[in-house]
Amino acid sequence: MKPLHPDAIKMLVVHCSDTPDHEMLRAIDIQDMHLGFGWDGCGYHYVIGRDGRLEAGRPEYWQGAHVKGVNDQSLGVCLIGRTTFTQSQMNTLESLLYDWQERYPEARVLGHRDAADTPKTCPNFDAGAWWQSRQDTRLNTHQDASGIMTPRSGAASMCDRPSDEAGLETEVLFGEQVEILQCRNGFTHARLATDGYEGWMRTADLLDIGDTDPYQTISRITVPLVHVTARADVKSGSLMRLSMGAVIGVLEDNGEWVQIALPCGPSGHTGFIPSCAIANSALDYVHAAESFVGAPYLWGGRTAAGLDCSALVQLALQTVGIACPRNSGDQKNWALGKGAAVDIDDLARGDVLFWPGHVAICQSASSMLHANAHHHAVTSEKTAPALLRLEKATGAPTLAIRLAL
Repeated sequence: MKPLHPDAIKMLVVHCSDTPDHEMLRAIDIQDMHLGFGWDGCGYHYVIGRDGRLEAGRPEYWQGAHVKGVNDQSLGVCLIGRTTFTQSQMNTLESLLYDWQERYPEARVLGHRDAADTPKTCPNFDAGAWWQSRQDTRLNTHQDASGIMTPRSGAASMCDRPSDEAGLETEVLFGEQVEILQCRNGFTHARLATDGYEGWMRTADLLDIGDTDPYQTISRITVPLVHVTARADVKSGSLMRLSMGAVIGVLEDNGEWVQIALPCGPSGHTGFIPSCAIANSALDYVHAAESFVGAPYLWGGRTAAGLDCSALVQLALQTVGIACPRNSGDQKNWALGKGAAVDIDDLARGDVLFWPGHVAICQSASSMLHANAHHHAVTSEKTAPALLRLEKATGAPTLAIRLAL
């Protein structure tokens, strides 16, 4: 395969597989097809399945085999299908093209039929005109929404710099709003409305807010993890997973199931979750935190798939309607303003314990709960030995604060 230098890329070419729309092909099927042609594997750089899944073909630093005569100056993406493409596919295509154009600003978007002199009608729609209309819509949406976006999926990473190798700082949950500050090289510098946290996010992970039906109510998920299904049926397939703290717009509540709006994806931009997933059933915020016991520890994590000590505190407090900062140091100052320090010998359920860089929650006078790297999980343990270990590890005494909630 021949190399493809980033400065040489002048075209971003949209294709279709020209296969029946009912065939659920994947990138591996295109790989097999193109190997059968005698090529060096999949000729496209990306393939987008009928469900909107983006799958890699050739690396972007290799020339593709998708448009004769211009492979040395183009990237190619293939939509699976022939005549009608799903909204999920078009949403994924839009995200990819925005990512590409930010990294290759001199490249223009066009269809296979317009990239070379060919009798082919691929991708069977005017990709250039479609792309221009999406840019116009995006501009109008940004003006109307003042640059407000939200994650496309259950959660999106917010990192410390615009790089794929950057460290995770926090996660933005489904439905949470971020304010766009600037964009660079496929990344967006954003501010999270929930707690004011700022960091860099992949632009492709974000979606403009809009194009959904009016909500009856706005709610937050109050259970550690819930599946969004295509229908109000426990046997229905899962569309995505939402973690505690995710913000959802309720379209209809029939008592057992809640229909919610989805910003993109299959099933007509709606899905269903059980009503208990948004019920405020926590006896106290500690009860909500206890539901995470066993969840893995992840620095910067903020979901049931992995979270850190301060995220556990923040998410648990949200279930009882209390907002607090994201980091443990800020949480200590916030807690001192909301309560008062108490003696270690007088601990009670709900007290918050602080050390430099760490925070824990008292379950009782003798037990505590925290997400920690020592156990690599959210763990409940006896307070006395834990305090000795943490004071030795941090070199600082325990600060206990009783919140006036």
